Amino acid sequence: MKSKRFLLPYIFTSFLFAQNLNLLTYNIHGLNPIIAGDDPYYRIPTILSKITEYDIIFFQENWIYDNNSFSSMLENYNVFTTSDSKFFWPINKVINSNGAGLSLAISKSMDIIDSNEYLFDNCSGWLSKDNDCLASKGFQHLRIRINGKILDLYNTHFDAGRSESDKNTRLSQLNQLQKYIKANSTNYPVIIAGDLNILYESSEYKIIDSFIIDNQFVLADWSSVLSKSKFGKLDYILYKSSNETDIKLEKCKVDTNLRGLSDHPAIQAVFNLEN
Repeated sequence: MKSKRFLLPYIFTSFLFAQNLNLLTYNIHGLNPIIAGDDPYYRIPTILSKITEYDIIFFQENWIYDNNSFSSMLENYNVFTTSDSKFFWPINKVINSNGAGLSLAISKSMDIIDSNEYLFDNCSGWLSKDNDCLASKGFQHLRIRINGKILDLYNTHFDAGRSESDKNTRLSQLNQLQKYIKANSTNYPVIIAGDLNILYESSEYKIIDSFIIDNQFVLADWSSVLSKSKFGKLDYILYKSSNETDIKLEKCKVDTNLRGLSDHPAIQAVFNLEN
């Protein structure tokens, strides 16, 4: 057993090189008011006023605010909003102005090393199966530095729908994400967050389970009891450590302060990063 004399330097060193990370992932249902069925231009600023304590925020379905507008409402963050679209001008400005509809907000206390976005090469349904081909879904990849620790972040939104075509599309999209991560993030700790449109409670979850096992990820699970979501559990946070940085989950739960402000729950996770 270590003496207290030797334990104190160890405890102090662990504390010195630990970094708490408070993040949120949230599908904000930011569609045209006619499609959304409410007033997102009133609802979303309310959301943004309630999330200032977070270090990193993953947004999905931001199809109404461009990067400049979003940044002006999130002054303490560096904001990255997707723009690549499979449609050409002027169609992309009408139905797909923000590409994949993804935004990542990073506290200005953190350094941005690199940012990229990627469009999935497939979809399911133009005028059926939840019309996902009218969007340009994909993922964002940001590499950041926090107190000397490098961390790779992935924000994504898969196709919706429950048909076999939808399920096959999501499997392909997960494989595309996996291929990119293996090519670009092998040596870094990784956090993936977003709306994968795969029910935790369904048989389709097996593809997530295989992804977790094959790529050594861990699921940050949250209780659906407090979510009040009509969809079930579709929102995910996955994470894995690297040889240099250990990621430990402290808690994962629904942020009830945001209840009723979208058709998805807002999921909070608090991590501890250690050397």
